[in-house]
Amino acid sequence: MTKLINKIISLHKRRTSMRLADSEWEAMDEICRFENISRNKLLEFVEQCKDKELGLSCCTRLFLLSYYKNNAKLKFRPSGKNLMKALQIFATSTGARTKP
Repeated sequence: MTKLINKIISLHKRRTSMRLADSEWEAMDEICRFENISRNKLLEFVEQCKDKELGLSCCTRLFLLSYYKNNAKLKFRPSGKNLMKALQIFATSTGARTKP
């Protein structure tokens, strides 16, 4: 069974905690390195795009899936476009009104 890890994160100058599986934290850190963005900034984007009725952990998982699914069709090229496209797909799939 995968171990869930609770971490304190900072979003828009407020602290909160989030619990994800080890592999999900690793996937997020990989995206952050690849896209040259901090984890907190990425999570701020996810929070901004998410449906208000869904939790941040759930939406983060959906974003990770969107990012990898979108890029499975493309060659990975760090440009920021991968990140923005995945955020747009994520926002659309969760019914959010706010776009990145």
